[in-house]
Formats: sequence, C-alpha cells, structure tokens
Amino acid sequence: MKPIVQVVFAAALLLALVPAGHAQNAGRQATVAVCSGCHGAHGEGSAAGAPRLAGQNTEYLSHALTMFKARTRASVIMQPLAQGLSDTDIQALSAYFSGQSAPSVEADSAAMPLLVEEGKRLVATGPVRCFECHGAQGLGNGARYPSIAGQPAQFVVDRIHEFQQRARQSTPQPGTMTAVSTLLSEDEIRAYAAYLSRLKR
Repeated sequence: MKPIVQVVFAAALLLALVPAGHAQNAGRQATVAVCSGCHGAHGEGSAAGAPRLAGQNTEYLSHALTMFKARTRASVIMQPLAQGLSDTDIQALSAYFSGQSAPSVEADSAAMPLLVEEGKRLVATGPVRCFECHGAQGLGNGARYPSIAGQPAQFVVDRIHEFQQRARQSTPQPGTMTAVSTLLSEDEIRAYAAYLSRLKR
C-alpha cells in the first residue's frame, strides 16, 4: 500500500497535467485513485485493515464521507481527505464504489475454518446478533448500518476495539455499537470477524 502522502501527490500531479476541459472528469479519477491507494483498486479493502468499499451501501458511504468532512467522525486519515470533497464528489464516489465488485482479500490460515464456524454460531446465538441491525447476511441497512459482509477481518477487529475504547471513555447509550462492543471477549471478536470476512458481497 502506498503512503497516503505519495497517493495525494500523484493525484495532484495528474490534475496539473490534464487540459482544462477535462479537469472535472480527471478530478474524479484522481479522487478515486486516492481512495484506491488504501482501499484497493476496486475498493476491496486490505487484509491489513483498510475497510472494503466495494458493494457498500451508497447511503452509508455518503453519510460516512459527510461525517468525515464535517469532522464529526474521527479519522486522522479520512478527515483531511474529505475536506476537499464537494457534495457532488461525495455522491459520485459513493455511487462508484457501491457499484464495484471484488473478491475477498482474506488469506486462508490453519485457524480460519474453526474461527469461521465459531463466528457463524455466535452470529446466530451469541451475545451480538449482527444481522438484526446490519440486514440479512450482513448486507447493510440504510445510512446508519453499513454492509459488514466481506469486510476484512482485521478491519472488523480494529473497529470493535475502537468502540470498546469509546465505551471506556464514557457510558454508551444502550443499543449502540459502542454499548454492544462491551459484551464481546477478544476471542469472540476474532470469531465474528473471521465469519463476516467470508460472507459474500
């Protein structure tokens, strides 16, 4: 994965070399290139923890980018990148990645089959029933509940850790992911993550 500074510089250089009449289209292509630097050429995400954008709900992507731009959702990487996006850019990027399709980025390991099986059991009978909020088979539900199907396992683990950290800082509202995250052990988090990473999107 390229360092984010290199990706942004490459996008800016691309814009500088394009004739003015094609600047808007080139600008969109450059913005997609910036996103792809971390999220993959088709938004597939990465096993290192960058989330999958391919096939994600358009509403959710637009909502998330708008929150990053408004600095109401924390991310040291996404907040500055979102600052330069217009509402039209946000809509176009959301539609683009929502329409992409890509295979899973997960690699098989000796532990994976057992983790996947345990995760499947937990989703059905465990302390957190993911599909009740995130839709059938984790395919998402509107602007608030993203698709979690096919998300890289490390991203799911990292995200739940973020929610747990937030819960330690202040008492969460009941029913939120921040509150729900406190119900999970580390082993359960990894099992949920393994199973969700294998769901088809």
